[in-house]
Amino acid sequence: MRETKLVVLSAVLIGIEVVSATGCSSARIQSPRLTEENLSAVTAPTSWHKVEAVAFSLFAPSGWEFHQLPGVDSYVGEFVGDGVVLKFDFGVYARGCFDETRKPTYVIAHESIGGFPAKIASPRTPGQGFTGIYFRSVARSTGLCLWGQDLTSAQRQVVLKIFETIRFESFNHLDVFPPPPPPPKSP
Repeated sequence: MRETKLVVLSAVLIGIEVVSATGCSSARIQSPRLTEENLSAVTAPTSWHKVEAVAFSLFAPSGWEFHQLPGVDSYVGEFVGDGVVLKFDFGVYARGCFDETRKPTYVIAHESIGGFPAKIASPRTPGQGFTGIYFRSVARSTGLCLWGQDLTSAQRQVVLKIFETIRFESFNHLDVFPPPPPPPKSP
């Protein structure tokens, strides 16, 4: 069912192309812990690799990397690869990244990804706007927003597939969420 919805969303986006952050506290993630093997069997192409970001993970094409960024009081970072930068905000006010996504400028879909309800938005015109996913509540009141800006049609298709592979990790207790980024390396 989920794959059908995402295929339909992708078809709608392709058809349209042809026609025309901030609070965080200790949290408990309440989803089953998935292994790399069972996740890759579900959605990720075999050539993709698992990229972990402490509280969640995703699969991405070979060469993609995760970078944790300094955050005020939310967990922020980015996934980078193939000319795409996907930024994220994991915190109480993560929904702010979707403030400008409105129909008819955007195609908006509601899906279940990794057992959590998600809102996916993508601009009707490639290269002109925000392509993102938002999970309202994955750790008590903590949400996740992951997005890319001004993606080409091909980049958008890869990003939508990446969104399908997002999974949240299971934690017994988190006192500091997340750990601070490592200090910069000295030359």
